[in-house]
Amino acid sequence: MAIMIEQQEKPKNWTLIIGVVVFVGIVFISAYYLFFKNPQVIENLTVSPVQKDVETLSQIKPDYVKLVDQLNKYYEKGQAQTIIEPQLGRQNPFLPI
Repeated sequence: MAIMIEQQEKPKNWTLIIGVVVFVGIVFISAYYLFFKNPQVIENLTVSPVQKDVETLSQIKPDYVKLVDQLNKYYEKGQAQTIIEPQLGRQNPFLPI
């Protein structure tokens, strides 16, 4: 006759199992909230104020027609001045003084 020895089963740690389930649930709920329900929260956390300013400036559409008209009016009034370049040094630097 064979002798059968059965191992005694270890009791399950229900506290650990419930804790892991609660932790995984919190991770999934927070990921859903951040990425799907309210994604602008991530944008507010990751985008710097300087980057927001650049985005605002890049959306400005300048009116080039107004700018050219203002420049034409300025030059038509005769307010344009010629630039006089100063004479630096001698014309032929290799001539003796």
